[in-house]
Amino acid sequence: MTFNSSAFIFVFLPVALLGFHLLGRFGRRPAIGWLAFMSVVFYSRWVPVFVVVLLASIALNYWFTLLIAGAAPKPRLQHWILVAGIAANLCLLGFFKYLFPLADFLHEHGVLAHDWGRVTLPLGISFFTFTQIAYLVDLKQGQAERQGLLSYILFVTFFPHLIAGPILHHKEIMPQFAEERRYRLDAADLALGLSWFIAGLFKKVMVADRIAPYANALYADPAHAGAWAAWFGALIYLLQLYFDFSGYSDMAVGLARMFSIRFPFNFNSPYKASGMIDYWQRWHMTLTRFLTLYVYNPIALGAGRRRAAKGKKISRKALATPQGFLSLLFFPTMVTMFLAGVWHGAGLQFLVFGLLHGSYLCINHAWRTFVPAESRWNQLLPYPVCVAITLLCVIVADVFFRAPSLRDCFAVLAGMSGLHGSGAPWNPSDAALLAALFAWVWLMPNAQQLFRQERPGDEKSWSLFPGLSWRPNAAWGALVAGAFLLSLIYAEEGSTFLYFQF
Repeated sequence: MTFNSSAFIFVFLPVALLGFHLLGRFGRRPAIGWLAFMSVVFYSRWVPVFVVVLLASIALNYWFTLLIAGAAPKPRLQHWILVAGIAANLCLLGFFKYLFPLADFLHEHGVLAHDWGRVTLPLGISFFTFTQIAYLVDLKQGQAERQGLLSYILFVTFFPHLIAGPILHHKEIMPQFAEERRYRLDAADLALGLSWFIAGLFKKVMVADRIAPYANALYADPAHAGAWAAWFGALIYLLQLYFDFSGYSDMAVGLARMFSIRFPFNFNSPYKASGMIDYWQRWHMTLTRFLTLYVYNPIALGAGRRRAAKGKKISRKALATPQGFLSLLFFPTMVTMFLAGVWHGAGLQFLVFGLLHGSYLCINHAWRTFVPAESRWNQLLPYPVCVAITLLCVIVADVFFRAPSLRDCFAVLAGMSGLHGSGAPWNPSDAALLAALFAWVWLMPNAQQLFRQERPGDEKSWSLFPGLSWRPNAAWGALVAGAFLLSLIYAEEGSTFLYFQF
């Protein structure tokens, strides 16, 4: 059962909303208990046996929260409990996500004689694992309060974010389930959330799913794709990934808003980014936040302490030296993005994907550090050129994100380089399709702007129609209803979101 399935739209969601509204009359615990129960039911509709994995992960982590809270007077003991908790989470994630692909790789290369087969990856395991690791770290550092079991279960399982994010932070979600809030459906939030959900549904069904076959055609036979076909397939996949993840993000935010819950934004027009630093501040924003807070910052802090212990400076001026840049920025960035690549998948292509993005980020940081803002070199790179360079980098990296193996990655890149010949050029309909979709991406307001829910930083997402905004009136109601009807007509049962594989 996915957000775009008829079972979810016409059965699960109405039942969840109605139950929340009715049980909310009796107070907080019945309302959040209902949402936690329905979230587990939602998860069980995939592979029922994996509910055991989800609940075992929650039980284990909640036990660790009790241990960490109880060991507060003993910081050293508390530290080792946290280490054990993180290790337990990573072991669970490693068993399902990496052990069997690694064994399969070693078997293929003759290192292991026995074929260990494969195991199905529990849906959303990376997301609910990261959410709980972040909570354990913050609890140990005194930045989080210990929650009751029911609140903790809802924090982890709330169905709009359970499968593919956003990766929630306790400080932005748990206060919204506080005792004093009103546990009823709000007409304004319901209208806004439903419209936002339908906007995401339209992107998924009418754009991402419709263009997916063009991208699949390239990756089904990359060795015989000429330059025109390879570039068309790569560009189409770039757009498919954009509308698929943008659609999912909109649907998640809209679903939460129906319950008067405000989710953090996870998508902010990333293809308008003028550099790779800007790109990662716009794409999968909560993953970037997690990696920055819980991976990059500790590594960078450790590097700074090691330099300080040797009597070396760690100031901004020191960062502008080759040695300082390598130790204070290059090393933490490359390790972080290496781990980000591994998080996305167990294949070598994901490792290259992470290292590519790490290299991009380091080059972008080096440019900012060593090239003065007033330099004529910056004047030679106007905004459209920066966007084009950034997008080219993303296109190359996305080949490693999409292809099933390194061999296929290099075949696609060879085709894009013209090594397989030029092939037949694009026909007018192909060119028109790309032009129309890129016009949408670059010229139209994003969902935050359309629904007038912008937050600090969103104003950098320029659009050709800044005055276009949703209103709870008859005209917008008819437009949203039309989009919903089209989405229902063309929806494909069994279609899943691309980020569900993580």
